[in-house]
Amino acid sequence: MNILKKSILASSIVVALSIQACAGEGSSGPAAPTPGVGGSYLHVSVPDFYFGTRDVGSRATQTIEIANRGGDVYPIKTIKVTGDNSDEFTTDFYDEIVLQPTEAIELKINFEPVTDGRKEAALDIDFDTIVQVSDADNVHEQNYYRAKDLEKSGDYEQSLAAYDEYIHGKPVTQNKQRAAIKAPVLKEASLYGEGADFDLYLNAMNARNSGELDRAVAELDALELIHADSYLADDAAYMRAYIDLIDKKDYAAAEKSMKQLRTDYPDSNYYDTALYSEGLAHQEMGNRQLARNIFADLKYRHTGVEVLGIELSKDNIVSRMWFDRAEQAIAALDG
Repeated sequence: MNILKKSILASSIVVALSIQACAGEGSSGPAAPTPGVGGSYLHVSVPDFYFGTRDVGSRATQTIEIANRGGDVYPIKTIKVTGDNSDEFTTDFYDEIVLQPTEAIELKINFEPVTDGRKEAALDIDFDTIVQVSDADNVHEQNYYRAKDLEKSGDYEQSLAAYDEYIHGKPVTQNKQRAAIKAPVLKEASLYGEGADFDLYLNAMNARNSGELDRAVAELDALELIHADSYLADDAAYMRAYIDLIDKKDYAAAEKSMKQLRTDYPDSNYYDTALYSEGLAHQEMGNRQLARNIFADLKYRHTGVEVLGIELSKDNIVSRMWFDRAEQAIAALDG
Protein backbone atom coordinates (compact mmCIF):
# COMPACT_ATOMS: atom_id res chain seq x y z
CA MET A 1 0.00 0.00 0.00
CA ASN A 2 1.19 3.52 -0.76
CA ILE A 3 -0.04 6.71 0.85
CA LEU A 4 0.25 9.78 -1.32
CA LYS A 5 0.13 13.00 0.72
CA LYS A 6 -0.45 16.39 -0.83
CA SER A 7 -0.46 19.32 1.62
CA ILE A 8 -2.96 22.16 1.46
CA LEU A 9 -2.45 25.69 2.67
CA ALA A 10 -5.14 28.31 3.16
CA SER A 11 -5.41 31.72 4.67
CA SER A 12 -8.47 33.83 4.87
CA ILE A 13 -8.10 31.92 2.95
CA VAL A 14 -4.87 30.66 1.25
CA VAL A 15 -4.61 27.02 0.29
CA ALA A 16 -1.86 24.94 -1.25
CA LEU A 17 -1.62 21.21 -1.62
CA SER A 18 1.48 18.99 -1.79
CA ILE A 19 1.80 15.23 -2.07
CA GLN A 20 3.98 12.79 -0.17
CA ALA A 21 3.83 9.01 -0.20
CA CYS A 22 4.98 5.99 1.75
CA ALA A 23 5.01 2.33 0.76
CA GLY A 24 2.56 0.01 2.46
CA GLU A 25 2.07 -3.70 2.72
CA GLY A 26 -0.31 -3.84 -0.23
CA SER A 27 2.38 -3.00 -2.77
CA SER A 28 3.34 -5.93 -4.96
CA GLY A 29 6.92 -4.83 -5.49
CA PRO A 30 9.34 -1.91 -5.21
CA ALA A 31 8.58 1.02 -7.48
CA ALA A 32 11.18 2.37 -9.88
CA PRO A 33 12.69 5.83 -9.34
CA THR A 34 10.53 8.29 -11.23
CA PRO A 35 9.57 11.95 -11.40
CA GLY A 36 6.11 10.76 -10.36
CA VAL A 37 4.87 10.72 -6.77
CA GLY A 38 5.65 8.31 -3.99
CA GLY A 39 8.07 6.27 -6.06
CA SER A 40 5.23 5.35 -8.44
CA TYR A 41 4.39 6.34 -11.99
CA LEU A 42 1.28 8.15 -10.82
CA HIS A 43 1.53 11.72 -12.00
CA VAL A 44 -0.35 14.61 -10.42
CA SER A 45 -0.93 17.58 -12.70
CA VAL A 46 -0.43 20.27 -10.03
CA PRO A 47 2.30 19.94 -7.38
CA ASP A 48 0.71 22.51 -5.06
CA PHE A 49 -2.74 24.01 -4.57
CA TYR A 50 -3.27 27.65 -3.79
CA PHE A 51 -6.81 28.84 -3.23
CA GLY A 52 -5.89 32.40 -2.38
CA THR A 53 -7.94 34.58 -0.05
CA ARG A 54 -11.54 33.41 0.29
CA ASP A 55 -14.47 34.73 2.28
CA VAL A 56 -15.75 32.66 5.15
CA GLY A 57 -18.82 30.75 4.00
CA SER A 58 -17.79 30.80 0.33
CA ARG A 59 -16.77 27.80 -1.78
CA ALA A 60 -13.81 27.41 -4.15
CA THR A 61 -12.97 24.42 -6.32
CA GLN A 62 -9.83 23.33 -8.13
CA THR A 63 -9.43 20.31 -10.39
CA ILE A 64 -6.34 18.13 -10.64
CA GLU A 65 -5.55 15.16 -12.84
CA ILE A 66 -4.06 11.96 -11.49
CA ALA A 67 -2.61 9.96 -14.38
CA ASN A 68 -0.93 6.59 -14.74
CA ARG A 69 2.17 7.28 -16.84
CA GLY A 70 3.69 3.84 -16.50
CA GLY A 71 2.97 0.29 -17.56
CA ASP A 72 1.88 -0.98 -14.15
CA VAL A 73 -1.63 -0.88 -12.67
CA TYR A 74 -2.61 1.33 -9.71
CA PRO A 75 -5.74 0.51 -7.70
CA ILE A 76 -6.60 3.72 -5.86
CA LYS A 77 -8.49 2.78 -2.73
CA THR A 78 -9.15 6.08 -0.99
CA ILE A 79 -8.49 9.78 -1.48
CA LYS A 80 -9.21 11.94 1.54
CA VAL A 81 -8.22 15.22 3.14
CA THR A 82 -6.47 15.02 6.51
CA GLY A 83 -5.01 17.49 8.98
CA ASP A 84 -6.22 20.08 11.47
CA ASN A 85 -8.35 21.90 8.88
CA SER A 86 -9.52 18.88 6.93
CA ASP A 87 -13.18 19.59 7.71
CA GLU A 88 -12.96 22.66 5.44
CA PHE A 89 -11.82 20.64 2.42
CA THR A 90 -13.63 17.91 0.48
CA THR A 91 -13.07 15.88 -2.69
CA ASP A 92 -15.42 14.20 -5.15
CA PHE A 93 -13.71 10.80 -4.82
CA TYR A 94 -16.28 8.27 -3.60
CA ASP A 95 -15.24 4.76 -4.55
CA GLU A 96 -12.17 2.66 -5.36
CA ILE A 97 -10.90 3.02 -8.92
CA VAL A 98 -8.22 1.12 -10.82
CA LEU A 99 -5.97 3.18 -13.08
CA GLN A 100 -4.73 1.12 -16.01
CA PRO A 101 -1.70 2.29 -18.03
CA THR A 102 -2.36 5.65 -19.79
CA GLU A 103 -5.60 6.18 -17.85
CA ALA A 104 -6.30 9.28 -15.75
CA ILE A 105 -8.96 10.68 -13.46
CA GLU A 106 -9.93 14.23 -12.62
CA LEU A 107 -10.37 15.06 -8.97
CA LYS A 108 -12.14 18.14 -7.64
CA ILE A 109 -10.82 19.70 -4.41
CA ASN A 110 -13.33 21.96 -2.66
CA PHE A 111 -12.45 24.57 -0.04
CA GLU A 112 -15.19 26.00 2.17
CA PRO A 113 -13.68 28.13 4.99
CA VAL A 114 -15.71 28.31 8.17
CA THR A 115 -13.34 30.55 10.16
CA ASP A 116 -10.69 33.18 9.41
CA GLY A 117 -7.00 32.36 9.38
CA ARG A 118 -4.37 30.42 7.53
CA LYS A 119 -5.47 26.84 6.81
CA GLU A 120 -3.40 23.73 6.11
CA ALA A 121 -4.42 20.20 5.24
CA ALA A 122 -3.15 17.19 3.31
CA LEU A 123 -4.59 15.14 0.52
CA ASP A 124 -3.89 11.45 1.17
CA ILE A 125 -4.08 9.02 -1.74
CA ASP A 126 -4.02 5.38 -0.68
CA PHE A 127 -3.04 3.15 -3.61
CA ASP A 128 -1.48 -0.20 -4.43
CA THR A 129 0.91 -1.09 -7.25
CA ILE A 130 0.34 -4.12 -9.44
CA VAL A 131 3.66 -4.58 -11.23
CA GLN A 132 3.26 -5.68 -14.84
CA VAL A 133 6.38 -4.44 -16.62
CA SER A 134 10.06 -3.94 -15.87
CA ASP A 135 11.61 -0.79 -14.46
CA ALA A 136 13.27 -0.19 -17.84
CA ASP A 137 9.90 -0.38 -19.60
CA ASN A 138 8.43 2.15 -17.19
CA VAL A 139 11.37 4.49 -17.69
CA HIS A 140 11.02 4.22 -21.47
CA GLU A 141 7.32 5.13 -21.29
CA GLN A 142 8.34 8.54 -19.96
CA ASN A 143 9.75 9.43 -23.42
CA TYR A 144 6.19 9.62 -24.68
CA TYR A 145 5.21 12.18 -22.03
CA ARG A 146 8.43 14.10 -22.64
CA ALA A 147 7.44 14.27 -26.32
CA LYS A 148 3.98 15.52 -25.36
CA ASP A 149 5.45 18.22 -23.12
CA LEU A 150 7.80 19.37 -25.90
CA GLU A 151 4.89 19.40 -28.34
CA LYS A 152 2.81 21.48 -25.93
CA SER A 153 5.65 23.99 -25.59
CA GLY A 154 5.83 24.32 -29.39
CA ASP A 155 9.22 22.63 -29.78
CA TYR A 156 8.02 20.33 -32.55
CA GLU A 157 11.49 19.31 -33.76
CA GLN A 158 12.53 17.99 -30.37
CA SER A 159 9.05 16.55 -29.84
CA LEU A 160 9.36 14.55 -33.05
CA ALA A 161 12.78 13.27 -31.95
CA ALA A 162 11.30 12.16 -28.62
CA TYR A 163 8.36 10.43 -30.30
CA ASP A 164 10.75 8.62 -32.65
CA GLU A 165 12.91 7.56 -29.73
CA TYR A 166 9.82 6.23 -27.98
CA ILE A 167 8.49 4.38 -31.06
CA HIS A 168 11.83 2.73 -31.82
CA GLY A 169 12.37 1.67 -28.23
CA LYS A 170 10.12 -0.76 -26.43
CA PRO A 171 6.67 0.79 -25.87
CA VAL A 172 4.44 -1.27 -23.57
CA THR A 173 1.20 0.78 -23.62
CA GLN A 174 -1.29 2.04 -26.17
CA ASN A 175 0.78 5.23 -26.33
CA LYS A 176 2.65 3.36 -29.07
CA GLN A 177 -0.30 3.84 -31.43
CA ARG A 178 -0.76 7.47 -30.42
CA ALA A 179 2.91 8.24 -31.06
CA ALA A 180 2.81 6.41 -34.40
CA ILE A 181 -0.06 8.66 -35.50
CA LYS A 182 1.45 11.87 -34.13
CA ALA A 183 4.99 11.48 -35.56
CA PRO A 184 4.03 11.61 -39.29
CA VAL A 185 2.06 14.83 -38.70
CA LEU A 186 5.06 16.47 -37.07
CA LYS A 187 7.23 15.30 -39.97
CA GLU A 188 4.79 16.87 -42.44
CA ALA A 189 4.99 20.11 -40.49
CA SER A 190 8.76 20.09 -40.88
CA LEU A 191 8.27 19.93 -44.66
CA TYR A 192 5.29 22.24 -45.17
CA GLY A 193 5.58 24.52 -42.18
CA GLU A 194 3.64 25.14 -39.01
CA GLY A 195 0.66 27.46 -39.12
CA ALA A 196 -2.88 27.91 -37.87
CA ASP A 197 -3.99 24.86 -39.88
CA PHE A 198 -1.34 22.73 -38.17
CA ASP A 199 -2.40 24.01 -34.74
CA LEU A 200 -6.04 23.13 -35.44
CA TYR A 201 -5.14 19.62 -36.58
CA LEU A 202 -2.85 19.03 -33.62
CA ASN A 203 -5.58 20.28 -31.27
CA ALA A 204 -8.02 17.86 -32.87
CA MET A 205 -5.66 14.93 -32.44
CA ASN A 206 -5.07 15.73 -28.79
CA ALA A 207 -8.79 16.26 -28.16
CA ARG A 208 -9.59 12.87 -29.68
CA ASN A 209 -6.90 11.20 -27.58
CA SER A 210 -8.53 12.75 -24.51
CA GLY A 211 -11.97 11.49 -25.53
CA GLU A 212 -13.25 15.00 -26.34
CA LEU A 213 -14.79 14.00 -29.66
CA ASP A 214 -17.03 17.04 -30.14
CA ARG A 215 -14.10 19.40 -29.63
CA ALA A 216 -11.99 17.34 -32.02
CA VAL A 217 -14.67 17.54 -34.73
CA ALA A 218 -15.06 21.30 -34.18
CA GLU A 219 -11.31 21.81 -34.70
CA LEU A 220 -11.41 19.70 -37.87
CA ASP A 221 -14.42 21.59 -39.21
CA ALA A 222 -12.62 24.87 -38.61
CA LEU A 223 -9.53 23.60 -40.42
CA GLU A 224 -11.47 22.56 -43.53
CA LEU A 225 -13.55 25.74 -43.52
CA ILE A 226 -10.78 28.27 -42.95
CA HIS A 227 -7.89 26.41 -44.59
CA ALA A 228 -9.54 24.55 -47.46
CA ASP A 229 -6.27 24.56 -49.45
CA SER A 230 -4.15 23.25 -46.57
CA TYR A 231 -1.98 20.19 -47.00
CA LEU A 232 -3.84 18.89 -43.93
CA ALA A 233 -7.36 19.25 -45.40
CA ASP A 234 -7.59 15.60 -46.42
CA ASP A 235 -6.09 14.56 -43.07
CA ALA A 236 -8.87 16.50 -41.35
CA ALA A 237 -11.55 14.90 -43.54
CA TYR A 238 -10.23 11.43 -42.79
CA MET A 239 -9.93 11.99 -39.04
CA ARG A 240 -13.54 13.18 -38.89
CA ALA A 241 -14.72 10.11 -40.80
CA TYR A 242 -12.53 7.87 -38.62
CA ILE A 243 -14.11 9.34 -35.48
CA ASP A 244 -17.54 8.46 -36.90
CA LEU A 245 -16.43 4.92 -37.73
CA ILE A 246 -14.32 3.93 -34.73
CA ASP A 247 -15.20 6.24 -31.84
CA LYS A 248 -18.87 7.03 -32.42
CA LYS A 249 -19.72 3.88 -34.38
CA ASP A 250 -22.01 6.01 -36.54
CA TYR A 251 -21.58 3.83 -39.60
CA ALA A 252 -24.00 5.74 -41.82
CA ALA A 253 -22.13 9.00 -41.18
CA ALA A 254 -18.77 7.24 -41.64
CA GLU A 255 -19.83 5.75 -44.99
CA LYS A 256 -20.96 9.17 -46.20
CA SER A 257 -17.79 10.91 -44.96
CA MET A 258 -15.43 8.33 -46.48
CA LYS A 259 -17.18 8.58 -49.83
CA GLN A 260 -17.02 12.40 -49.67
CA LEU A 261 -13.30 12.23 -48.91
CA ARG A 262 -12.67 10.16 -52.02
CA THR A 263 -14.70 12.62 -54.10
CA ASP A 264 -13.06 15.76 -52.73
CA TYR A 265 -9.51 14.38 -52.58
CA PRO A 266 -9.11 11.75 -55.33
CA ASP A 267 -5.31 11.96 -55.11
CA SER A 268 -5.17 11.68 -51.33
CA ASN A 269 -3.00 9.08 -49.64
CA TYR A 270 -6.16 8.24 -47.69
CA TYR A 271 -8.08 7.13 -50.79
CA ASP A 272 -7.57 3.40 -50.30
CA THR A 273 -8.05 3.64 -46.55
CA ALA A 274 -11.30 5.53 -47.10
CA LEU A 275 -12.51 2.95 -49.64
CA TYR A 276 -11.72 0.09 -47.26
CA SER A 277 -13.38 1.92 -44.36
CA GLU A 278 -16.44 2.56 -46.50
CA GLY A 279 -16.71 -1.18 -47.03
CA LEU A 280 -16.40 -1.79 -43.28
CA ALA A 281 -19.17 0.73 -42.60
CA HIS A 282 -21.52 -1.04 -45.03
CA GLN A 283 -20.59 -4.38 -43.47
CA GLU A 284 -21.46 -3.09 -39.99
CA MET A 285 -24.80 -1.79 -41.31
CA GLY A 286 -25.60 -5.23 -42.73
CA ASN A 287 -25.14 -4.21 -46.38
CA ARG A 288 -23.02 -7.25 -47.16
CA GLN A 289 -23.29 -7.13 -50.96
CA LEU A 290 -22.42 -3.43 -51.07
CA ALA A 291 -19.47 -4.11 -48.77
CA ARG A 292 -18.34 -6.97 -51.01
CA ASN A 293 -18.52 -4.77 -54.11
CA ILE A 294 -16.40 -2.09 -52.43
CA PHE A 295 -13.77 -4.59 -51.30
CA ALA A 296 -13.74 -5.98 -54.85
CA ASP A 297 -13.13 -2.46 -56.20
CA LEU A 298 -10.26 -2.04 -53.77
CA LYS A 299 -8.76 -5.34 -54.86
CA TYR A 300 -9.12 -4.39 -58.55
CA ARG A 301 -7.30 -1.08 -57.93
CA HIS A 302 -4.27 -3.06 -56.80
CA THR A 303 -4.44 -6.00 -59.20
CA GLY A 304 -1.46 -6.19 -61.54
CA VAL A 305 -2.05 -9.24 -63.71
CA GLU A 306 -4.32 -12.25 -64.00
CA VAL A 307 -2.65 -15.57 -64.78
CA LEU A 308 -4.76 -18.67 -65.45
CA GLY A 309 -7.67 -17.09 -63.66
CA ILE A 310 -5.54 -16.14 -60.65
CA GLU A 311 -5.28 -12.44 -59.86
CA LEU A 312 -1.96 -11.11 -58.61
CA SER A 313 -1.29 -7.77 -56.97
CA LYS A 314 0.85 -5.02 -58.39
CA ASP A 315 4.50 -5.34 -57.46
CA ASN A 316 4.80 -2.80 -54.66
CA ILE A 317 4.37 -2.97 -50.91
CA VAL A 318 1.29 -0.72 -50.73
CA SER A 319 -0.58 -2.62 -53.45
CA ARG A 320 0.27 -5.99 -51.94
CA MET A 321 -1.06 -4.81 -48.58
CA TRP A 322 -4.39 -3.52 -49.93
CA PHE A 323 -4.79 -6.47 -52.32
CA ASP A 324 -4.40 -8.88 -49.37
CA ARG A 325 -6.71 -6.87 -47.12
CA ALA A 326 -9.39 -6.75 -49.76
CA GLU A 327 -9.11 -10.49 -50.40
CA GLN A 328 -9.37 -11.22 -46.68
CA ALA A 329 -12.40 -8.97 -46.31
CA ILE A 330 -14.16 -10.67 -49.23
CA ALA A 331 -13.31 -14.11 -47.86
CA ALA A 332 -14.75 -13.14 -44.48
CA LEU A 333 -18.00 -12.03 -46.12
CA ASP A 334 -18.24 -15.19 -48.24
CA GLY A 335 -17.30 -17.50 -45.38
